[in-house]
Amino acid sequence: MDRIRYFADVSVRRAAGLGLLGIALVVAALHFDRGLALDALAVLLTLETLTLYQLGRRAHRVPCERREVWVMMDGQHGMGDGRIQRVVSEIMRETFQVYARRLAGPAAAAWVVDLGMRLSA
Repeated sequence: MDRIRYFADVSVRRAAGLGLLGIALVVAALHFDRGLALDALAVLLTLETLTLYQLGRRAHRVPCERREVWVMMDGQHGMGDGRIQRVVSEIMRETFQVYARRLAGPAAAAWVVDLGMRLSA
C-alpha cells in the first residue's frame, strides 16, 4: 500500500504543480496591473483548490485501470480486483484532499491581500 500511496502522491503532486505553473504564468503575464494580477491569483488558486477537492470526492467513480497510478504500478498489485479498486480510490481521495487543504491556505491569503488592497485604495 505504501507503493500505491507513493505513486498517488507523485501523480497528484505533478498535476497540482502543473496547475500552479499555469497560475504563475497568468499572474506574470498580468504583472502590469497589480490588482488584476492579485485578483487572478486568488480566483485561480481557489479554482484549483476546489478542483482538487471535487476530484477527491469523485475518486471512487474512476476505475483504477484508468488512473496514472495504475500505469506506474505496471498492473502489479497482488490484490483482488475489487480490493484494489477500493484501495486505490481511497488513497486517491485522501491524496486529493491533502493537496486541496495545502492550497486552501494560499488561496485564502490571496483573497485577504486582495481585500486589503481594495480597502486601502
